[in-house]
Amino acid sequence: MDEKQIHIVSFNIPYPPNYGGVIDVFYKLEALSRNGVKIILHAFEYGRKPAPELEKYCEKVYYYPRKTGILSQFSVLPYIVYSRRSKQLLADLLKDNFPILFEGLHCCYYLNHPLLKDRLKMVRAHNIESVYYHGLAQNTTSPFLKLYFRWEAWKLKRFEHVLSWSDYILAISTAEKKYFEDRFGTEKTVYVPPFFHKSLIQTDFYTEIKPFVLYHGDLSTPENHNAATFLMDSVASKDKTIPWIFAGLNPRKNLLQLAEKHDNVTVLANLDEEKMLQLIREASVHILFTNQVSGLKLKLLHTLANGQHCLANKEMVEGSGLEKLCRIISNHPDEILKIIRECLHNQIPETEIIQRKIVFHRIYDNDINSLKINFFL
Repeated sequence: MDEKQIHIVSFNIPYPPNYGGVIDVFYKLEALSRNGVKIILHAFEYGRKPAPELEKYCEKVYYYPRKTGILSQFSVLPYIVYSRRSKQLLADLLKDNFPILFEGLHCCYYLNHPLLKDRLKMVRAHNIESVYYHGLAQNTTSPFLKLYFRWEAWKLKRFEHVLSWSDYILAISTAEKKYFEDRFGTEKTVYVPPFFHKSLIQTDFYTEIKPFVLYHGDLSTPENHNAATFLMDSVASKDKTIPWIFAGLNPRKNLLQLAEKHDNVTVLANLDEEKMLQLIREASVHILFTNQVSGLKLKLLHTLANGQHCLANKEMVEGSGLEKLCRIISNHPDEILKIIRECLHNQIPETEIIQRKIVFHRIYDNDINSLKINFFL
C-alpha cells in the first residue's frame, strides 16, 4: 500500500501550542504522524520563531514571512488572507501531487489556483470567519478597530465562496457543520472535532485543589479582554473574600491597572504550558465566559479534561456537545457569584468525572479524529 502523505498549510507556526487555533494544528500534526501519515508542513511566521520541535512530526517544515503592513490592507481580499500569499509556498506545493490541508480561511489564497485544480484539497474551518470578525467589531470600543473589523468581516463573507473549490470542509463544531452544509452541501462538509493536548481525561482530580476562581485565555483579544474586564469589575469586586486569577497571553495595560484596584484579583501573564496546566488543575472553579459565539473554544476542552467545576455561559458551549458537563451560568453578576460560592469549597463528584470521560472517548479522541482525515488521503 502506498504511503500516505499530506501538505498542511498553517496560518502560524503551531508551536508552542498555547492558544486556540495552533493547539488544534499542533495536536493534529501529532495524531496524524502517530497514525502513519507523512506530513510536509508550511507555516507562516507571525510573532513566533521557527520551531525545531515540529520536525519530530513532519518530514519537512517550510516557513514563509507573512506580508503584513499597510499595503496588504488595501486589497479587495481579506487582510488575513492577502497577507498570507507566497509564490514560494505555491512552488513548494507543486513539487508533488500530495493532498493539501489548508488551516483556516486565512490560508486559502491559493485554494482556487488553476495549477492546484487536480489536487485533493481540504480546508479546516476553525470559525465562520465573517461572523467572528463581526463579533470582534461588537466587542471593541475603538472606532478605528470597529470600522476595520466590520470591513474585514464583509470581505471575509465575500471571499468565503472560495471554499467551493475545496473537496472537503472540516468543521470544528456542530454549529459550523450546519452552516457549511447549508452553503456548500452535506457531502463536502465533515465534522472533525478539535485536536488538543489530551484525547482522554487522565488527571487525578483530587490533588492540590485550591479555593480560587480561574479565568484563562488570550487576554490580548477583544473577546477575552472584555470578558475578563466584566468578571473583574462586576463579579470579583462583589466579594473580596473569593480569590480570582486571570491568566493568559499578553494582557492589556488597562486590564492590569483594573486588577490592581481589587485585592482579591491576580493577573498572571504568558505562563508556559506546564505552569498553565498546573494552574488549571489547582483551581476549584473555572469561569468560561464570552459574548461571542465562534468555533469551539479549546480552553473549554482543556478545562473539562483537567479542571474542577466548569461554569460556562451558553455562548461558550454552543455547538460543542459539552453543555451537560458544565454549570450553565447567566450573564448576571449576582447569579454567577451565587454559583461560585456553591462550588468553591466542593470538589466535583466521581460521577461527573466518569461522565466527562465518556464524552471525551466518544467525541474528542485525537486518534479517532485523525482517522477521519486519514480516510481521504
